[in-house]
Amino acid sequence: MPTSANLTDAIFEHAAKQPKMVALEDMTGRLSYRQFADLIGRAAVWLRGLGIEPGQPVGVRLANSADHLILSLALMRVGAAKIEFATSGAGAQFDATVRNLGVKTLFIEPPARAAGDLRCIAIGPGWRRTLADFKGDFRHDGASPEPTDILLSSGSTGPSKGVPCTHRLTLGRLADWNPTYLRAGMVSDDYTCTFLHVSSMSFTGFLIPLLARLVAGGKIVILPEFAKLLDFVRAIRAYDDAILIVTSGMCQDLLSCAPEQGLLFPKARAIICTGTPLSAETKQHALRSLTPNFTEIYGNAGAGIVSALFPDEIPAHADSVGRVIPTLTVEIVDGADHPVGPNVAGFLRCRGSGVVEGLIAGVSSQAGFEGIRDGWYYPGDLAAIDQEGYLRLKGRAADAVTRRGVQVFPTVVELALMSCPGVRDVAVLGVGAGQDTQVVAAVVANGQDAQALHLHCIGAVGAGHTPDSYMFVAALPRTAAGKTDRARLRQMVQKSIERRRAVS
Repeated sequence: MPTSANLTDAIFEHAAKQPKMVALEDMTGRLSYRQFADLIGRAAVWLRGLGIEPGQPVGVRLANSADHLILSLALMRVGAAKIEFATSGAGAQFDATVRNLGVKTLFIEPPARAAGDLRCIAIGPGWRRTLADFKGDFRHDGASPEPTDILLSSGSTGPSKGVPCTHRLTLGRLADWNPTYLRAGMVSDDYTCTFLHVSSMSFTGFLIPLLARLVAGGKIVILPEFAKLLDFVRAIRAYDDAILIVTSGMCQDLLSCAPEQGLLFPKARAIICTGTPLSAETKQHALRSLTPNFTEIYGNAGAGIVSALFPDEIPAHADSVGRVIPTLTVEIVDGADHPVGPNVAGFLRCRGSGVVEGLIAGVSSQAGFEGIRDGWYYPGDLAAIDQEGYLRLKGRAADAVTRRGVQVFPTVVELALMSCPGVRDVAVLGVGAGQDTQVVAAVVANGQDAQALHLHCIGAVGAGHTPDSYMFVAALPRTAAGKTDRARLRQMVQKSIERRRAVS
């Protein structure tokens, strides 16, 4: 960990201790820690020349690259409130988020065009030549209470929410998470392993582990986007002793390439899956076919890592997301905020030194499923904890469907359907209202029909929790974080229902 308050100081400390060690690699080449720190310092001076002030909300909407990471770290170094946006998904929701967060400057891919009072600055191939004209460094002390990062929730169930994080909070989280990362293979006392960054830097589940690896003095490799899955697999296999963080969707894709015998990634140090929880069968499959060093982590932007399920726990507890990390306090409560007993589903809430104290972007901290109440952070998840302390997710509170007096948890049904042979992806949601509410499953599958799925689901969750209908689709819509975009899926389902009604 760095010895001072600005998180980026760790990079400068490594530059002094191991200047020639490779810090960063992408398609354009490699940078040593000395070169990396020098570019961050120059970029910080350049940013100050643009009028970027500590605490100022600044947006970054760039494809993954070394320059993207240099810019993001330079913004953190000057104390700006950096917000990472996905390069896809422009529209009303993006405009509303920018407006609510008070963003006035946005760094984008060239060409840059002004958008109202939003100043857009292009970061193109010649950006490092621009930095060559700037010397030195500008460092904010990091002790300010203003956020240096505003993390965005995934937006899978509605508009993204802003989660403000200071240098102190992020450094505290990394310290709290080190035992988890150490056991998962994420960090170690040596610098030999490589962190492969494979998804958008806008996704918190990838950005924070990337920062953890830099703080530990490791090597980051930013892989490009691959049009073909097999090219992606070959790129991963080219690295020995690599760490790979994947979403559940990416995990499913990788498993589709796994051999019938042996491991797809026999040389990997660790594969960590985060995001939407995997089915028990998928975790066991990953352990057999991807790497024996497979770990699932559950977390959120407001609290960071909540729980982890390690390889030695998967055989007996694959239906859970593991035990809560020791530095976090987690409770399951009912609708009146009273704690419930073991194995009883309720609202998950947590508190600890790494938990945020409030949300922004026009979201009240006292209303809705997600928020801060009485010192507890409620992420909006439904869950249960058993007698051994293993956490089982039941889904998002906003997604729960009440049908004819019975509450149906989509995540539970989705995990049941994912255990059916041939099913590659699924999402369950409610449509309609009142007595007309129906539960619909959108399914990506090979060689299955609705009747077979229905019988399988009855056996897994009981007749009272099965979908009313099944809609087969080529692929589910995804957010930039790789999660199911339920808002878009709902539109798809409603259009399909309307078409069927028109035909009948």
